[in-house]
Amino acid sequence: MNRLLTLAFVLISFYSSAQSWTYESYHKYNEATFYRIEALYEAIDFDHVNFPLLQAAIFYATNEERVKAKLKPFEFRSEIELVASGHAQDMVKYGFYSHTSRIRIKRSVRDRFHLEGLNPEFFGENICSTYGLQYQAGRKVNPPYPSGEFTYALTSKREVIPPHTYLSFAKSVVKLWMESPGHRQNILNPQFKKLGCGARVYREKNFYNMPYFMVVQNFGSD
Repeated sequence: MNRLLTLAFVLISFYSSAQSWTYESYHKYNEATFYRIEALYEAIDFDHVNFPLLQAAIFYATNEERVKAKLKPFEFRSEIELVASGHAQDMVKYGFYSHTSRIRIKRSVRDRFHLEGLNPEFFGENICSTYGLQYQAGRKVNPPYPSGEFTYALTSKREVIPPHTYLSFAKSVVKLWMESPGHRQNILNPQFKKLGCGARVYREKNFYNMPYFMVVQNFGSD
């Protein structure tokens, strides 16, 4: 089950770059060169997720949609990424799914921006909770024990459900947002200039502990 909510108001190897992705890396890549990073095509290890790379993949996949719409790509801002990743982590840690945080000082999106020293005129947020596996929604699944692999039920052959790669996950979550009018409006809002993305992994207790991600996009006007 996917869940979506929206709220508006010097040469180095591509592989080594992925292993040490930093805020400065956003200045070294664009929507074309980013996709040459080999690690983007690796299956996600849910026990050792490269969150900086995953968040960057979501950022660049989002900018693809801006370019398609003939809009200026979002600029990266590290403070906004901290807002997004912090909210994703809080939703996982405290077991909620909402734009309204359970933490008093982080209650609203504006509160979370203020904590990072930001006060944009316009701001917004998209959130999503979705599968870490390349699962076909609606199909029945076998319990993963004892192998730990997830497989589809009621089939004549053993169909393993593979994990997403960093890139396939990023594109899948952006696709979900683009298919939802409110989320799409945020992504294509010309008043939003800056973007930061956050993601954290958890196990969905109501679905055989399948790996899921909480994903957050935060937008700012300046």
